[in-house]
Amino acid sequence: MESMRPDESEELAPVVEKKVKDKITVARTPLFTKKYATNVLVTHTDSDFRIELFNEKFRVEDKWVFHSDGLVILTFEAAKKLLVDLTECVQNYEEQNGEIAISSERKEAEFLI
Repeated sequence: MESMRPDESEELAPVVEKKVKDKITVARTPLFTKKYATNVLVTHTDSDFRIELFNEKFRVEDKWVFHSDGLVILTFEAAKKLLVDLTECVQNYEEQNGEIAISSERKEAEFLI
């Protein structure tokens, strides 16, 4: 039986590449909280992006008043990663469940802060 040169065996072996994501462990601190939002306001400063979380709205005279439950401040890189991850997540959801409709009232809401 003839022995193969090392480079010949490499040519014969199929090349299998596997993409493996880094595994990350998340430890939640005692300060961890969950926030639910029915609407958001996204703004930015010269150093970060800000996402204000709103919930209940109340009619006061001729306007709506939203209760703000929190503010998330993100670095530019974190905001871009959120956009990428959220886009992928929404696309996957819509593929399984249909398009998510956004009411004109929600789209056109102007917040006075």
